[in-house]
Amino acid sequence: MKLGSIFRGLAVAMVVLGAHGAHSETPAAAPPAATAPTDAQVAADKIAREIEQIRGVTYTHPVRVESQSVESFGQFVSRELDEAVPEPLRRNYGRIVSALGLYKGPPIEDFSSMMTTVMTSQVGAYYDPKKQAFFVLMNDVPDMMQGALYSHELYHALQDQRFDLNRFMDVCKKKDAHACNSDAELARRAVVEGEATYMMMLWMIQKASGKPAPRDMLAQVVAQTSNASMDQLRATLKNPQAVKMMGEQMKGAIDAADSIPAFIMDAMMGVYLKGMSFVFAVQDEGWSEVEKLYGEDPPLSTEHILHPEKWLAHESPVAFEWPKFEKLKPLREWELMDVDVLGEFQWRTVFREQGFAKEAESAASGWGGDRYAVFKRKDSDATLLLLRTSWDDEAEAKEFADVYRKVQAAKSADAGVSTRLEQKGVDVFIVEGGEKQHLDSLLKIVKRVKHAH
Repeated sequence: MKLGSIFRGLAVAMVVLGAHGAHSETPAAAPPAATAPTDAQVAADKIAREIEQIRGVTYTHPVRVESQSVESFGQFVSRELDEAVPEPLRRNYGRIVSALGLYKGPPIEDFSSMMTTVMTSQVGAYYDPKKQAFFVLMNDVPDMMQGALYSHELYHALQDQRFDLNRFMDVCKKKDAHACNSDAELARRAVVEGEATYMMMLWMIQKASGKPAPRDMLAQVVAQTSNASMDQLRATLKNPQAVKMMGEQMKGAIDAADSIPAFIMDAMMGVYLKGMSFVFAVQDEGWSEVEKLYGEDPPLSTEHILHPEKWLAHESPVAFEWPKFEKLKPLREWELMDVDVLGEFQWRTVFREQGFAKEAESAASGWGGDRYAVFKRKDSDATLLLLRTSWDDEAEAKEFADVYRKVQAAKSADAGVSTRLEQKGVDVFIVEGGEKQHLDSLLKIVKRVKHAH
């Protein structure tokens, strides 16, 4: 599900609160009295100079800032969705995420409408690489929150000027066709958003204290924000002190987040907060190491984002290649809807969504690679999931298989879906859907999936 995202809002608020909390425990000079800037461009230019000082690099040209209405932004989102997501994928989106176990709520009938509503409710500002400008939707926010939004978007502009964000994010134009998957894209998005969130935090702490934050303090803030659960985030953001700090516009975004499906919130928050944690770990060796992420050594999967040591060890995911579906007799009555990679991050989401939050992190760790295919029966709304996974060792594969059997039971309890799961060494083969008498034939198809080269 290759969905480009331009979320902004909750993560900004959470990092602002996290840094504020850490700062309150660190003796520092009182910040100067803030005044609301009367000109957005003047404010942006000033913050850009402050970012240059923190980062130690300069912009090649000034960044234009403009205000935009929510209505205009909604139109922009609709155009982006139409361009980025093929119509068949938009039409079948609800079926796909349900079959994968990412979502178990009411049917999602209109993907474009849902995503437009999500984005227009959450975005305070965004940078557009095509126009090389950033646009502000939330103009009526307290000074520190405004500065946080501006510093985040201005840093995207600096990333774009130095590394070309459109080029970096286009995983499907690389020489390795197997890198063209949602997990690889999510990993790269975590780099972009995580670094911008990290810079936003550095700017905010320095702005408030008048000096750079010590690294041990930064480690505390990063750990506090990146490891918080969604329930913890919501509780923190809804306390009266937080609301006063963020302003009513940001409060509206937080209230609206309650109605957003959990798997979308997971992805939205993950690219910012898990991405920030990853960039913080990489930056321990200097900014030159961070720059490698955009060139010679990008993360290959969300496993790298969640486990920076695996990125450092150059641990590559196993890539799989499906046989030609149209030539397979057991699939003659089925229409392919989507083929992609889930990855460790989304496996965590699957486990949480299906009621196994306590096991989620452990069961998903040790991920070595996967490839799924989701089908719809041509004469009904029935779905079929074929899934091949690989794990770091046999023990990790067994742990995953043991928990996922419970997931299958949870998914099929009401729907009466036929399932099959088999583990062999480090590999786990999965079938969900289809008629019982065809399960053996379908499982053979999953076992025939080859390692891609």
